[in-house]
Amino acid sequence: MIDMQYINGLETEMDIMKLVDNYNEIKSILQQYPQEQWSYEMILAYARALNYLQDYSEQTNPFEQAYGLLQTVSDKGNTDAEWHLIMASVSFNLQLYAEAVKHAEQANTIIAGCADDMLALYSQYD
Repeated sequence: MIDMQYINGLETEMDIMKLVDNYNEIKSILQQYPQEQWSYEMILAYARALNYLQDYSEQTNPFEQAYGLLQTVSDKGNTDAEWHLIMASVSFNLQLYAEAVKHAEQANTIIAGCADDMLALYSQYD
């Protein structure tokens, strides 16, 4: 079974030097299990790792892969600021600027001010 507490601990490491290693470890851990068994939190963790690592060693674009994964849990994510924040970042990286702004605005309606920095940046491209 996947230890989500361990994964959450890796994600909260704020030392920049460890971020890449932690996201690589999260990706490795989750890839050991079939995606059909992943929980909502696991999908968010994997999408964050793909978005951060921008690893093109596989055949698929990591942003497109993250976007597709996030879409599979959009029904639950629709009311979750964290999902909208990740979706905003992934959308921005896919140059879907209007969608990135929409998700950042939605995150802000759920948790006031949580996406202000994103909106300041993304609205320049919209």
